[in-house]
Amino acid sequence: GSFVDTMTHGAGFEWMCMGAVITLASALFMCCVARIFKCDYYTILGMLSGSMTNPTALAYSNSISPCDRPNVAYSTVYPLSMFMRVLCAQMIIIFLS
Repeated sequence: GSFVDTMTHGAGFEWMCMGAVITLASALFMCCVARIFKCDYYTILGMLSGSMTNPTALAYSNSISPCDRPNVAYSTVYPLSMFMRVLCAQMIIIFLS
C-alpha cells in the first residue's frame, strides 16, 4: 500500500537504483570477459543468463541453441555471480550505514 510513497519520499528509489547497478555491473563484466576471450554467440548467451542469474533467459538461450554451450556457460558463471551479488549488497550496506 505504501510502495509509491516509499519510492517517492523514502530511500526506496536509492535501493532500487543500487540493485539495478549491481545487476548491470555483472552483465557488463560478463560482456567484457566474453569479448576478451572471443566466445561464440551461444556461450555468450549462457554467460549473460548466468550473470543475471536468470533461468528464463537460459530457457530462451536453450530454445534457440542447437548445442549445450549455453548450459555449460550458465553453470560456470552462475555460482560466481550469486556470490558477487551477495558480496556487493553487503558492501553497499556497510558503506552506507
